[in-house]
Amino acid sequence: MPMIDYSTLFYFVNNNQRKVEKETAEMDYEPSERSVQNILDFARCYEALETEETGYVEMILN
Repeated sequence: MPMIDYSTLFYFVNNNQRKVEKETAEMDYEPSERSVQNILDFARCYEALETEETGYVEMILN
């Protein structure tokens, strides 16, 4: 088998490209409609106020 002229630069470029493709493939999903609705419901009832005495106060409104 003949030796292949393979530089370190090509190795790192190809290796990094495979890693990026793998990471982006893992992130190709969408949250369920129920998850999105739960997040929006929480955001509607959450409030943060700044007070002079204690700083920020977080409240969950019912």
